[in-house]
Amino acid sequence: MSTTFYKVKEGEFIRLFETKTITKIIVQESIEQELKFCVVGINPETNIAYAIRHGRINEYRTWRSDNLAKFLKGLGVASYETQFKKL
Repeated sequence: MSTTFYKVKEGEFIRLFETKTITKIIVQESIEQELKFCVVGINPETNIAYAIRHGRINEYRTWRSDNLAKFLKGLGVASYETQFKKL
């Protein structure tokens, strides 16, 4: 079964997390920017993933790890997986 992937705005991502549609969080290092991370929320039961995009353009939003951690902690995320780009 393949995973369906959507880019959503920050507000929609928050709503999906608060309604428990997203139950797993992964932060992935950007290919273009070293030590900048994109956030992906996953619903393992439905195989649907959601990544936060910029509000005005359809590109992934990136954060420094400290700012992303503050954002996720503010949502009540207890833990998340971090993936670095391949060396």
